Amino acid sequence: MNTNPDNMQFPFAKEALEGLDTQVSQDWNREQLDAMHMQFVAQWRQSMSTLVPAEIKILAGNMEMKTYEAFVLEAPSFADIQVFEIDALQTLCAWNFDARWVAAAVDCLFGGAGIIPIKERTGKLTHIELGIRQRLLETLATAYEAAWQTAYPIRLQPLRQEQQLSSLRLTSHKDVVLHAQFAIHFNLLELRVDLCLPKRALDWQTPSALAKASETSGQAAGWGRSLQHQLYAKPVESVAVLCEKELSVAQLLSLSLGQVLPIDLSAPVHLMVDGVNMLSGRYGVRNGHYALKVEHMNQPPIAQTEDFEGATSGQYLGSLDMPAQAQSDLANAAKALSQLDQQIQKSEGDV
Repeated sequence: MNTNPDNMQFPFAKEALEGLDTQVSQDWNREQLDAMHMQFVAQWRQSMSTLVPAEIKILAGNMEMKTYEAFVLEAPSFADIQVFEIDALQTLCAWNFDARWVAAAVDCLFGGAGIIPIKERTGKLTHIELGIRQRLLETLATAYEAAWQTAYPIRLQPLRQEQQLSSLRLTSHKDVVLHAQFAIHFNLLELRVDLCLPKRALDWQTPSALAKASETSGQAAGWGRSLQHQLYAKPVESVAVLCEKELSVAQLLSLSLGQVLPIDLSAPVHLMVDGVNMLSGRYGVRNGHYALKVEHMNQPPIAQTEDFEGATSGQYLGSLDMPAQAQSDLANAAKALSQLDQQIQKSEGDV
């Protein structure tokens, strides 16, 4: 990528280097990101060409570090913003697309040549357009992950779609972000794409971070990054408990098909991960999907440090918060099972 302002690929990139904070620019490897972005646009163009029957060109423009507040003010609000979660980097990134990019792809898919100007869509996308948009995002995510593979393996997980930059809230206003610009050409139509990536996602580039990771692990830095990527990519099952209903055995047996049980939505709604209450919030709808707004982060339970080795069943059960009768019943059951086990071992010894 040419960083000379006089030889930029786009007119909008000529002033991109002006006012660049030299202190910020010293702790990120611009040349490495240039190479990664050039590899990204080449792979994205190849993937998109197999999907959209058109003459496709994807060019990389300028990139610079700025505050998130400056990005929101300067980047055009195209009303089609896709937020991804980057598992390995524990951060989010946002791709700001020209609102015409899905319509242009649909036009090319149905025989259009992109000569007639594509108008911006102000309403909701149709099911066909949503499907095509999802395929386009898949090509982008796959190409961007492949470009990062040799340096730092990442995975882009689609998180949500936004309509306005003001409601994006990717990070705090004073945090520094990377603003990278790209351009897509569908035949004769040129469309702009902006990437917003928090600077903390580039901390792995600093020599101190690489040296620290290598010294602490005793292994190559790439091995540690791969292990971290696989760990954060591990899926866990989460269950949102919307309500709980108590029924007697008689009520349960009297139920039949078609009967309705009145319920009350609990407030707040608890999100359980492997049986552990991790989050709580309010139930609602977002972008046409059921959602849970997180309002409280629960602390994980502290493991018991007492040594229960050698304790009897009654002693251990007595340490739990259980009714006295239940503790007695469980202790008797444990005692009976112990006696049965002793009898079985004795009979096996006699044989």
